[in-house]
Amino acid sequence: MAAAAAQEGLTHRVAAGSARDDDVASRDPGSRKPGVAGGRARRGLRSLAAAVSLSAGLVAASFFLAGSPSAAGDQKAAPAATTVAIVRAGSVAAEAVLAVAAWMAWAEGGLHARPSATLLPYAARLCAALAWAPLVLGHGAARAGLACCAAMAAGAVACARGFGAVNPVAGDIAKPAVAWAVLLAVVNYKML
Repeated sequence: MAAAAAQEGLTHRVAAGSARDDDVASRDPGSRKPGVAGGRARRGLRSLAAAVSLSAGLVAASFFLAGSPSAAGDQKAAPAATTVAIVRAGSVAAEAVLAVAAWMAWAEGGLHARPSATLLPYAARLCAALAWAPLVLGHGAARAGLACCAAMAAGAVACARGFGAVNPVAGDIAKPAVAWAVLLAVVNYKML
């Protein structure tokens, strides 16, 4: 009898908790289905996927449109295919990591609250990353590539500081982009 009463009490507590969750979910404007929480999480994952795929896709397209180094006509300065493949993969990965950090800062409201500390350095770094492959691999302009690497490193440092002020984890996630910009500068220097 006591076990049945305890079970009945547990059932009522679960039902009451479920009813409270349903009320919260039905009042939640981010919920797409009444009674189901998690609409915000789905939207957040979609916006994360869009942010990462857009920036990483732009960098990959930049490498694709730069063409092969041998097509530029300068056989002496053409880097090895393995070097180009490593640089391509590293650049896309660094951009994806920085996009995750930017998304985390955006989710906290930092891109709107502090655009000069977050959005401008990210846009400048993205422009420098997009310009690097056509300059170095397409035209063979290694000195201009070094300037792009310096801009990428400075932009990544500014992003790490700006994102870190909004969300410390986002600032830490942005730091590998600084290391990649320095490594890319070393690879670019070897191409001189």
